[in-house]
Amino acid sequence: MKRTGLKSSMNRHQKVLCVILLPMVILSVPQIFGPKNFLPNPEVATIALYLSAFVVIVVSLWAGYLLHTGKITPDPQWHSFGLGKKCLTFIGCPLLLWIMCHLSFGYTVPRIWTMLDSEARTVAYQVTKNRGGGRHSCSYQLENDQLDRMYFEICVPRDFWYRLPDGPFIATFKVEQSPLGMTFKGTGVNWAPFSSEPNHKG
Repeated sequence: MKRTGLKSSMNRHQKVLCVILLPMVILSVPQIFGPKNFLPNPEVATIALYLSAFVVIVVSLWAGYLLHTGKITPDPQWHSFGLGKKCLTFIGCPLLLWIMCHLSFGYTVPRIWTMLDSEARTVAYQVTKNRGGGRHSCSYQLENDQLDRMYFEICVPRDFWYRLPDGPFIATFKVEQSPLGMTFKGTGVNWAPFSSEPNHKG
């Protein structure tokens, strides 16, 4: 009875919105809760940025049109919200959708592609130690100024982290690379010898 009531309460337009938004939510989950060890190519990241903005604008305008024409109606509790909460909702919902789209288009989809079609190679970066931030399971990290710390983490074991130099050094990593980006394999485990030479690649 409850399932039937729930299905009948959603009209065709609401179902279409759910079909559009649900894949974005599902595809963003691996990047949020899984290992952040995929690095997209700069071109892929830029395309994902603009594509996500385009999707958010189109969906927001369409949802606004449906609300204005009465084809979808907000929850009754919406009318009890004050002006502040309503403004926060109008700003927060598109921003949340943009983040989910950005994670989906810029990280999860390219990562899946890389899993299916990639080649093993070795890259090197000049890195420094970083303590704190990120997930609890990634408290000990290496960082590089060229790598986005919000969506990418280089995690290392605690004992290994304390044996590393305090200043910048060159670290090499085994990765699986595709035209869309590269996944760092064995991050924090398979480390090649490092040195303090200034030149690096990757």
